[in-house]
Amino acid sequence: MAKTVIDRIERLAQVSAYPWNLTRRVFSPQQAEAEALVLGWMEEAGLSARHDPAGNLIGRLEGAVPGGQAVVIGGHVDTASDAGRYVGTLGVLMGIAAVERIVRRGSPQGHAVEVVAFVADAAGRFGIPRLGSRAVTGWFDEHMLDIDDDYGVTLRQAMEAHGLDPEGPAAARRVAGDVLAYLEVAAEAGPVLEQSESPVGVVPALSGSMMLRVTLRGHAVGSATVPTRNRRDALAGTADCILEAERIGLEREDVAVTVVRMDVEPVPTFVVTGSVTFGVLVESSDDAGRRAATAELAAAFEGVAARRGLEIDIERSVDPDATRCEPGIVHLFERAVEASGHPVTRLAQGMATDASNMALIAPIGLVLVRCRDGVGWGPAGTVDPADIEAGLDVLTFVIGDLANGSDPPADGGSRVDVRLDASAARKLAGGGPS
Repeated sequence: MAKTVIDRIERLAQVSAYPWNLTRRVFSPQQAEAEALVLGWMEEAGLSARHDPAGNLIGRLEGAVPGGQAVVIGGHVDTASDAGRYVGTLGVLMGIAAVERIVRRGSPQGHAVEVVAFVADAAGRFGIPRLGSRAVTGWFDEHMLDIDDDYGVTLRQAMEAHGLDPEGPAAARRVAGDVLAYLEVAAEAGPVLEQSESPVGVVPALSGSMMLRVTLRGHAVGSATVPTRNRRDALAGTADCILEAERIGLEREDVAVTVVRMDVEPVPTFVVTGSVTFGVLVESSDDAGRRAATAELAAAFEGVAARRGLEIDIERSVDPDATRCEPGIVHLFERAVEASGHPVTRLAQGMATDASNMALIAPIGLVLVRCRDGVGWGPAGTVDPADIEAGLDVLTFVIGDLANGSDPPADGGSRVDVRLDASAARKLAGGGPS
């Protein structure tokens, strides 16, 4: 099955607006062409396929109760500009392959299983990230329809050209209880799995992030007329702040600190810099650790400003809590990794995904598959067939157990009672999933 997944990824990579990079913008002819391929693969696997009113492509394997709860595996087919071939599509294609395995085994399903290709995971064309899952969770705002792309085409016009009713996304909404569990699988964009020598990592939470916007103001003077010791140089102060940001990031193992942008004034040569504005991104799945690092950064920057006689302004973005995966599903994924003969590795998902929205209506679970050199989200990303095979073993195991052995969450999204059926227990006792 891993070869089939890779062959399909390569086939989809040929569907692009440009021959020199992979670009399939949302509601474009390229997205339609790619979805036609995916729809065909869904039907080959035994799924009934359709589009919902928001344009999401849904393949469903019915359960014991028609129209009942479903275990949902999500991804996307459209891309941002110059995308990696595994981004989004890996989750969709591995979901299809896992369902095909389940169908071939002939196991009865207590609950339905769905594979969903959401529209517009990346901000991309209209600057609206995760548009499809917004609609599914009831967060679609009709004012978004008037947002236009770089060519003046509005979202409303793009949806109409794609054969969709712009007034339809509200009808795509699903309520808590419709989805038993929401799962994602993606390529890791980092080195943790290579370092741990494990092909599959389990995600306990999607990292939360916040931004500091820092402005240092000094005195713009001629470089030849003011001795270095007498200057109030905003750029030199910024250099100190950057080193402080690096120090704090290195000292806090579970927090990533990144200086992301710098605007310098004035620009002319032979003038000492009078003002610098820079951004600092602070990311972690540990909310308390992220907020402590943010406070430490602000104090360090203020100390730099005081020492150098600079004025400083610090603006803070909204700092939402990290999105937690359901502990029962995390545990089930870990059991599946162990059953397939690999060490369990936990790691954070550093990017917001559709799971961030789906967590509003269902318990979620995520796994990442090892990517060569840790560049799974870039154009150069490569996932080895053996690692895809290991990911399929884990995903099939978890889908099968949730669809057959787990009770639905009592309140539509806060709990999963993970109970292994007899078949799953035998697999754990005697080796990996077949």
